[in-house]
Amino acid sequence: MNRIFHPVTLVALLAIFLLAGFTGGQHNAFDRAIVDLLGEVRQEHPKFVSFTVIVTQLGSVYATLGLGFAAALLLAWKRKFRVAALLALTVAGERLALDGLKLAIGRPRPWFDENLVVTHSTSFPSGHSANTMAVFVAVALIAVPARHRSAAFISAIAASLVIGATRPFLGVHWPTDVIGGWSFGLLIALLAVVVGRRSAILADEAEHQIVGRHRPPVRQHEAS
Repeated sequence: MNRIFHPVTLVALLAIFLLAGFTGGQHNAFDRAIVDLLGEVRQEHPKFVSFTVIVTQLGSVYATLGLGFAAALLLAWKRKFRVAALLALTVAGERLALDGLKLAIGRPRPWFDENLVVTHSTSFPSGHSANTMAVFVAVALIAVPARHRSAAFISAIAASLVIGATRPFLGVHWPTDVIGGWSFGLLIALLAVVVGRRSAILADEAEHQIVGRHRPPVRQHEAS
């Protein structure tokens, strides 16, 4: 699992984010084709649309900030104050950075006669994708005990992928908005863990024992 923190991984995530930002949007043939196709699917499957509207709410600001700060409060209650501060700063910092990027880039959203969900900001990067990826992964890697961390990480990735996929399906984001959001959110979460380890806020010995299938050595008692 430690391989996900390799510099190559971080650089690759940044490259994906930049590529999605510079090439996507209303002038991108791939984005337009996918959005048009999903529009037809929505018309053919209205019941699935209703279900998707419910799923997408799991990536709302209330859900993501609520989960992130609840996990931070739980860590503080356990007297892990530095770890709690790291998680809270990661959640809040990612949100502020995302809002700044949206304003700076200003990519228009896809436009439809019927607004299936309410939107208030520009299109790139997708907030639902970025926020769920950053918060879910940060909670999994920072707040979850080491013995459950791998499973929590996989679950966090899967949940963010599902929630992010609802955005272009509902016609409120271009596919590259979502790809850029996922890469940005994961980059922020991984960087937070790297900073936590470098500053000794997070210790990875327990994780190494579990992921590497090692166990603490049995203490040998001298014969009396």
